[in-house]
This record gives sequence, structure tokens and C-alpha cells, in this order.
Amino acid sequence: MPGEEWPQGEVQEPVEELSSLHYVEWADYEEIDDNVVRFSVVMGNPNCNGLQYEVEETEDEVAVAVISGMREGVEMCTADAFFGAIDVELEEPVGDRDVVDLSEGR
Repeated sequence: MPGEEWPQGEVQEPVEELSSLHYVEWADYEEIDDNVVRFSVVMGNPNCNGLQYEVEETEDEVAVAVISGMREGVEMCTADAFFGAIDVELEEPVGDRDVVDLSEGR
């Protein structure tokens, strides 16, 4: 749930080719640089699962959805949960804008 603090896991590079895509809840975020925000998530085994993101920016808010899926070539994987993170690049710094979950209502 946004606002809760979760332990941050290893930062994952976005993976373009994933299957079985689904939204994952991000619990916390941190501004890393002017135009980079890091989102913490619980994800599957990083050897099997990868992350992507969608972002929509307006004058008033930054809406981010984190998406998980299976990496290409992976057929079976354990159902372990891992703490992970992904860096989201923005067009403009967050500033006074609200950061919200884009996946809600989708």
C-alpha cells in the first residue's frame, strides 16, 4: 500500500519481453534523482520474473504502474517472494505533484 515502508530489494532493470503480465502493488517510493523515482515491490524470483513500468504525468500528479511477468525462456519457477525495486524515469521532477498508483481501477 503506498505510504507503507517495505525493505528495499535489488533494483531491477526493466525487461521488455515478458509474458503473463500483471500489475504489482508498489508500497513505497524514493526520489533518486531529479527525474528518477525508485519504487519498492514484492516480486517473484528475479531469475524467472522481470519488471516493467507505465507512467503518466500531468501537472498535478505522477501515476505509475509496476508490471511483473515471466522472462522469456523460463518454463518453471518457484513461487518464492522477493523484495525488489525499479527505477522509473520521469519527464519532469516530481516536485509538488502527487505520486499515485496508475494500476488502480484498471
